[in-house]
Amino acid sequence: MSGGLHVALGLLAICAAELGCSSDLSPASPPPEPPPPGEGGGPPGAPCTEASDGPALPQAFALNCGGCHSAHGKPTSGFPDLFAFDGTLEEFTAQVRTGRTGTARMPPFNEQQIAAGDIEAIYAYFSAGAPPAAACDGGEVSPGACSGVSGDISPLFASATEGKPITTTAADATITLEAAGRVRGRHEKEKEFSPYQPRYFENRSYKFIVEDAIPAGGSTVKFTWLPVANASKDQTINFRCWYSGEGNVFDSNNGMDRITNTHWEFVVDRNAREGREIREGDLLEFEFGVFLDAGTVEGRTSYYSDTFRYRVGSGELTPFNEPNEVALSGGDGTIPYIYEEPHLYYEQMALNIQESSIQPFLEGRRLFHTDFATGEHSEGGNPVFDEQAGKAGPLSNQAACVGCHINNGRGAPPEPGEAMETSVVKLFGAGTRADGGPTVDPSYGRQLQDKAQGGSASEGTATVAYTEEPGEFPDGTPYVLRRPAFRFSGLSAGPIASYSVRVARPIVGMGLLEAIAEEALLERADGVDCNQDGISGRPNLIPDPVSGVLRIGRFGWKASKVSVPHQVADALVADMGVTTSLFPVEECGEAQAGCQAGTRGDPELSDEDLDRLATYMRMLGVPPRRDTEDPAVQRGEALFSQAGCASCHVPSMKTGSRHPLVELRDQLIQPFSDLLLHDMGEELADTSSSEHLAGPREWRTPPLWGIGLLEAVNGHTQLLHDGRARNLVEAILWHGGEAEAAKQRFTALPAGDRDAVVAFLRSL
Repeated sequence: MSGGLHVALGLLAICAAELGCSSDLSPASPPPEPPPPGEGGGPPGAPCTEASDGPALPQAFALNCGGCHSAHGKPTSGFPDLFAFDGTLEEFTAQVRTGRTGTARMPPFNEQQIAAGDIEAIYAYFSAGAPPAAACDGGEVSPGACSGVSGDISPLFASATEGKPITTTAADATITLEAAGRVRGRHEKEKEFSPYQPRYFENRSYKFIVEDAIPAGGSTVKFTWLPVANASKDQTINFRCWYSGEGNVFDSNNGMDRITNTHWEFVVDRNAREGREIREGDLLEFEFGVFLDAGTVEGRTSYYSDTFRYRVGSGELTPFNEPNEVALSGGDGTIPYIYEEPHLYYEQMALNIQESSIQPFLEGRRLFHTDFATGEHSEGGNPVFDEQAGKAGPLSNQAACVGCHINNGRGAPPEPGEAMETSVVKLFGAGTRADGGPTVDPSYGRQLQDKAQGGSASEGTATVAYTEEPGEFPDGTPYVLRRPAFRFSGLSAGPIASYSVRVARPIVGMGLLEAIAEEALLERADGVDCNQDGISGRPNLIPDPVSGVLRIGRFGWKASKVSVPHQVADALVADMGVTTSLFPVEECGEAQAGCQAGTRGDPELSDEDLDRLATYMRMLGVPPRRDTEDPAVQRGEALFSQAGCASCHVPSMKTGSRHPLVELRDQLIQPFSDLLLHDMGEELADTSSSEHLAGPREWRTPPLWGIGLLEAVNGHTQLLHDGRARNLVEAILWHGGEAEAAKQRFTALPAGDRDAVVAFLRSL
């Protein structure tokens, strides 16, 4: 078989195994019609057609491999190009029918699953080479024009900034790895390992260097520990390495050599676990025993450290004892498994964090946990942040970021009749602004703020009641959905006409989503449904709050924020009443007397502090997938794709190379989202006016990474933008519009297969 065909079939195998590019080609019902042109503010336009008389891809390709390829078969970032294969039709067909190639888990496809004619058409399409650009509205444009939007899009990061590589290889093949860490209260696998210790932001971080001479023919791995503060003059820093295989016991416990009080070294020259020389591929676990100088830090001075795993010869830290690529949700930033206190899974910093990011991350976390009314930290043992006190309000929903994002997780609607705490009510006026953004409610601004500082009156309170709607699956299994109805009381300035209830979103992985190149997002955009698969995702285009240029929206329920700083600054002013240079005026309605008068001269939060908050949110690590070898999980992953879910919840993306933080560059990640807007049907529509290109029925595909940890982190399983779904199955059942056909395929599954899909989602 030719090398090119090996590449192509290897990709198909990877897709089928790890990303779920396999499906039943016979949908339970026809795909829905694409939304009317311009429904959510997008430009009108006729469907695109390929500017070619050559072979065309059958609809089967879109149904099977939508999670890996764009509308015209181009590979998404991180995957080989299927146009490169050069094998025969017979070789191609034989592999499709027999499945498995090499170590991949590509399943075999029979005639009922993929017809011979479809295989022949797919083969002919890729054998003919990449087609010319598609034609939309009569003009020759790039395939990106099929996105359904027009206008120049400015990249968020135009070019790569300087940054020291995380790993370097010398001419003699010696590998040097640099990373950073924080102090811990106990060892890994014990309580108090995952929480942040009091005063964690004060001189309690460190850098370390691993110099691996094994690939160069040497026999040692050297470790250098560089704390930000002086170590104790009277104590020796411990270096523990090589887990014994019994809990968290190390086979080797040593004292490091003091070079200076901020420079310590130790050389590992044997595999103490197996009593032999070190070999390439060995898993070398290690941690530091930390003793700080009492004259440098206030409070506790003796600590444990992170526990790290280094695969000798790799130049990388790994979160796992055994290689498991499919579990690396956040690429090199994926965090290790948490053995105690799993509610803190969303709180950990990325595994590959660097010295330049560690202190801004920790100081940003302090700001995230600070009450901007009182300056108090949400966790005991931390001093009042006097500099930040008195900045909240005059109107707000919360006074601290952590008030909505508890454990950095997902909010929920209140119990019926109770006030909202971790969700907000977005408000809208009539029509749109000149830049395409929504107008605000003239009496209340763009958010109902139910709290006020200084004893003044709030704007009002929202509560929810539910109507139960019973139904049943085709196999007779009953279910009950609940439809929310929101009520307002105590309104200070009259009734509310247009609104949308939004729960707080998890904030893990935001830096990685920000680092995805615009080209990778546009590859998946198919706003006018060029391939006629019923899926019409398109980007939201948002004016940058600093420059005003149009950029792709990435964050928020409607993809209305272009960057992490944009998201942070918007939440500060809308949720907490804290102004920044991006939004220097308090959140108010035009007719709201006295509100804007509360704006205090210069922005309340400095640009430096805004950057610290952004670094914290950018560098939060993504939890690893779990139970990836469970047959039910693997079956559920295939069924997830077969139903068509992976067409929007795209399993894999690759970040670009231009992000200013080197930790986020060139990472293969598994967010299970395309970050695009999709019409989700009338059942999930709100009463908003358009948010730029997003209409009332359109929502950004929410990332699914970490969704299986929701109950552990936040103590509930409520999903969707307003929290109406009480579990994963109910969330699927509310899907409509472009997702109607996928929902119907899911509901048609036997109960055991539906349970397998849920098991897969809970593994994320």
